[in-house]
Amino acid sequence: MDHDVKIYDFFNSTLKKYLQKMRLRNSDSRDQLLRFLCLDRNGLNPHFEAEEIYHELKKQDYKISRASVFRNLTLFTNARILRKSKFGENHFHYELCNDQSFFHHHLICKNCGKVIEFNSTQIKKHATKAAKMNNFSHIEYRFEIFGICKNCIEEK
Repeated sequence: MDHDVKIYDFFNSTLKKYLQKMRLRNSDSRDQLLRFLCLDRNGLNPHFEAEEIYHELKKQDYKISRASVFRNLTLFTNARILRKSKFGENHFHYELCNDQSFFHHHLICKNCGKVIEFNSTQIKKHATKAAKMNNFSHIEYRFEIFGICKNCIEEK
């Protein structure tokens, strides 16, 4: 549980700074959602969907509306607490992040939806160089590779 508390403290500090910068107040539902996302055993996959969060919250008797979940996921994304990706679908997937883990990449199976994370210093160097050459700063990027995983290939 100590690990969960450290994660919550880190993201709570990030959230407070962001709310202060944006001149927004914290709310009980926002704090409940943040605590839930920081729990190690919250019933979520590492790359979770908004509906998945809402249903898990309801199952665990949290009193947070669907609208509040969606609104706060957007706020958490803007505060760089969450990272969102589409994975080639019509909805977003979210994951907790920080500056150290923000720039990682995904391999996505087009058949079963399996997601594998990987890091590449070469991709980061290329993105940074491209941004610098075009006078961009404070960059963020996403690199996703779509294919068929080994398990799906073997099942055929």
